[in-house]
Amino acid sequence: MSEELAIKLNGCVGKGYVIAPAGYGKTQLIALAVRASTGRQLVLTHTFAGVNSIKTKMTALGVPSSMYQVDTIASWSLRLCLAYPKTSGWVTDNPTDEQWNQLYVSCSALLGKSFIRRTVASTYAGVYVDEYQDCSDLQHSLVCALAEFLPCRVLGDPMQAIFDFDGSKPVDWEASIYPTFECLGELNIPWRWADNPQLGDWLKDVRNRIQGGQKIDLLGNRPPCVVRHRTDPEFLEAKQFSSLYGLLGHNESVIALHGGDQQSKNKTHALARRMAGKFSSIEEIEGKGLHSFLKQLHGAKNTQKGFLLAVEFAKKCFTGVGNVLTAGTKRGEVTGLRKTTKHPALLAAANAYLEDSTSSHLMSFFLELKANPDTGAYRRDLLNRLLQILKLHGESQGMTLIEAGKIYQRDMRHSGRPVRHKKLIGTTLLVKGLEFDHAVILDADSLDAKDLYVAMTRGTKSLTIIGSSRHLPVR
Repeated sequence: MSEELAIKLNGCVGKGYVIAPAGYGKTQLIALAVRASTGRQLVLTHTFAGVNSIKTKMTALGVPSSMYQVDTIASWSLRLCLAYPKTSGWVTDNPTDEQWNQLYVSCSALLGKSFIRRTVASTYAGVYVDEYQDCSDLQHSLVCALAEFLPCRVLGDPMQAIFDFDGSKPVDWEASIYPTFECLGELNIPWRWADNPQLGDWLKDVRNRIQGGQKIDLLGNRPPCVVRHRTDPEFLEAKQFSSLYGLLGHNESVIALHGGDQQSKNKTHALARRMAGKFSSIEEIEGKGLHSFLKQLHGAKNTQKGFLLAVEFAKKCFTGVGNVLTAGTKRGEVTGLRKTTKHPALLAAANAYLEDSTSSHLMSFFLELKANPDTGAYRRDLLNRLLQILKLHGESQGMTLIEAGKIYQRDMRHSGRPVRHKKLIGTTLLVKGLEFDHAVILDADSLDAKDLYVAMTRGTKSLTIIGSSRHLPVR
């Protein structure tokens, strides 16, 4: 099926779409289609982690690099607009927030120019757009501008359309895709669960039921690897805690999931803190809290105030911070070493920063907290980002801490989020597209149909569902 569908994608001369459910081999299909082509293809996606995934699959299937260019919609649009600043009216190198929406409008207008169309058409023979459910309406307009002069094939899964866009709406498949794009096919084999076909078949049935507006009966037929923990709302936190503890006895990966709203994001950090770092919570890619701290630290009036800001930030990363610092250190004072000092290396690191407030000394202080047996890092992602920024700033000359943070943020967008810890707590928004050995839905009653489907399809070996309702989705 994949080979036949790849040939069909390659033969499309207009606008076409493929429905590609989670774990059904979408990246493989794109690579096979590009391999079948005779001209260079532009492959667009949303994240640099996605870029790396597609390139890896291309290499594995022996697709020559001369046959494709893989990029994010954002960076491809930015590069094209910056290449023609007078025509596009775009001169901003590093767009932020609402500026991205303005960029897509500028790029769509630029693609309406005949000389730009000739240039792009001489570079690419066609376009593929991955994860199309994650496109905003402005990105969709840009793709439609490309489709006016190049074959355009989009691949995605409307069931996973859970992103919320600032100042723009998600693309509406019913209104904007189905009426004007040709249906080229639908992937139908759950390859992610090839080694666990019972789970794959059950999830396939779950998808069909949710898509049809039906509910899932958790007391109905389900494979042994799908575990339901029924609990009343007042005991929900206790059941979450005990369920995650039960998954600590192996070295396999586990993702525990809340929904994607802000309240749920806060719950992930709170649960990770309660687990004392045995599970680590995942940060949103923007890192607003981190960059706010860098701005405050940069603007601190003196070293003492800066250090106290750092201590408060440390409490957002570690448990036990207040118990391992001396009374003087908590006040932001250089403190003498005594025979009763329990953590002399940590005290020395704090004193070093208070005497000479360099990023290198602050990094050493955080590393001592990390190494301390009486603290537990429960936001490792946040901690590691700070350490990388401090390292970059410490090694640079003439760069401010805020500038170092922006450079790190830019580079991380290209390299993708590093996921080093195997036991994680996150939201559906942050892990969509990723897979783990085991998945735990922490409060299944709170998830709508699409968030529920995304959460259910993250684990390859087992799925644990915690909640009070027998039938899902509740809303």
